[in-house]
Amino acid sequence: MGLPTENHAPAVYVNEIPKWGEPYPRILNRQSVLEALTDYILQVNYRGYQPDPRKVLAVRTSDRTANLRNAATPIRQEVYFFIEGEIFPQSGTTRLKEGQTAAELAGELLEEKYEQLFIWTAYDFTKGSPPGFRKPFDEGLVHQGSGHPNPEQITRRTEVPAGVHPNFFLPDPQPQNVPDAGLQPDLSLDAVVRYLNHLVTSDFRNALPEGDNQPIWDLPIVGVASADDPLFGRFQDPEVVGAQHRLPREWLPGAQSVISVFLPFSEHIFKSYQKESRYSAIEFSSGKWNGSKFLNVVRRGLSNFLVQCGWEANAPNIDPRYDSDGWLPFWSERHVAFAAGVGTFGLQQALITERGAYGRVCSVITTLRLTPTIRPYTEAYGYCLYAFDGSCRACVERCPTGAVNEAGKQVALCANHGNSEHFKEWNYGSCGHCSTFIPCSRKIPAKIRKSLSL
Repeated sequence: MGLPTENHAPAVYVNEIPKWGEPYPRILNRQSVLEALTDYILQVNYRGYQPDPRKVLAVRTSDRTANLRNAATPIRQEVYFFIEGEIFPQSGTTRLKEGQTAAELAGELLEEKYEQLFIWTAYDFTKGSPPGFRKPFDEGLVHQGSGHPNPEQITRRTEVPAGVHPNFFLPDPQPQNVPDAGLQPDLSLDAVVRYLNHLVTSDFRNALPEGDNQPIWDLPIVGVASADDPLFGRFQDPEVVGAQHRLPREWLPGAQSVISVFLPFSEHIFKSYQKESRYSAIEFSSGKWNGSKFLNVVRRGLSNFLVQCGWEANAPNIDPRYDSDGWLPFWSERHVAFAAGVGTFGLQQALITERGAYGRVCSVITTLRLTPTIRPYTEAYGYCLYAFDGSCRACVERCPTGAVNEAGKQVALCANHGNSEHFKEWNYGSCGHCSTFIPCSRKIPAKIRKSLSL
């Protein structure tokens, strides 16, 4: 046996991202972007060169047109990209040269950036990481298999704990990672955490567009895995994610570290959920949809931060080569978080962390050497009470569709919840029942925490 299999529900939206070489769909109106950039360049070069860190490119869902705007409260069905520091991270990029017009410079810059902007907008407008992205890898698949030097010596579980369904997927124990005592990190993890904390607390996009615009995410949990961790090879085994799961150095040659970030939903969103309701709270469904956009902000922002510090970085889930094979991803954020010591899996297949299961994860690969986070667990379901002793069925009882049961989770049934119809006018649909009002919602269950401290 291996780590939990990565399953996905069938897509319920139109995949707007073409295969490589196909024409771009109507995802981003080029002329409107050109006009917005021209206007911005005119403004910042009006009396000397004064780049404006407040200005964002705002793109509307309805017609995919862009306009120039000051950063402010998010508006529903829009996505935002800062002109300075995000679209153009290099200082001085928008400065006019002698004799150059704003339209000429805007045209040159858009020629360089349009594909990247198209990719960003496509990811922010779709409700997940859809299959069928475009660009192939330069090299063929590198398959490392189990990553174990002697696969036949992997310890296999032969007994199912008392009280646990015999069909429940209980994987073999995974070795704890032991960081190299002689490793000299290029940067302290504290510096990365400080950057992420600032991003989460200061970026205007971390806010619900509804109501009084409460924050979507609380401060993150950050973990690090070595790019050489054997678990990345283990993820390629067929009973885990699958052979299509790419290794860190396939995404970024020279990779040294993988940074995993878990963002817990804010207390406001947590308290808005009604235990007896069949449907999720509007705050949660909005937070899941709009919070997905902010996960991409974190991916882009952390990558830019590392590049500006002198290292290379790449976020696979917004890489043009990202794809999936039968809804099995080329890069699984949850499995990466497990490797980085961020958390373990639950019966409902959510990631359970120190802050519970009520949140989402993203990751960035970098050539920066960081000290790996010690994994305080060896079991893939180490923080799950049901796997611990069979004493908890809370997520099973919470699921309104029967998708979660004692043998695991049938993810396709989540689509039958009815949330998408209930929130159709809002264009939301996510359900969070199996991560709310259960012992692992906001913490590691007390019984397990006590056993870990013994």
